[in-house]
Amino acid sequence: MNWLLNIDTELGRIRPGQNAGKVRTTARRIGGIALKEFYGSASDNFLQQLQTAANDDALPETVRSAAERLITRLDENFSSPSVDPVGDAMLIVDHVKQKIS
Repeated sequence: MNWLLNIDTELGRIRPGQNAGKVRTTARRIGGIALKEFYGSASDNFLQQLQTAANDDALPETVRSAAERLITRLDENFSSPSVDPVGDAMLIVDHVKQKIS
């Protein structure tokens, strides 16, 4: 389960008080790593993985919504629709772990 090691590495990059943009980018990578494994994709385009999940009606609404929040652009005030991007990413990871194991 090399993908889980990659997620742990990404989680280790997050520091308290870190720039919200960097945390969001890391969360996107985490979600993308899990979805790459889930879909068996060769692509490292994590935004594409998240977009696929956001549009995948076979996934639970909670997972699709988490993916959607992670891919939605910041608004004019540079606010993200995801108040907890790491939590959104981990929701995706937990779903993938449940389905794969």
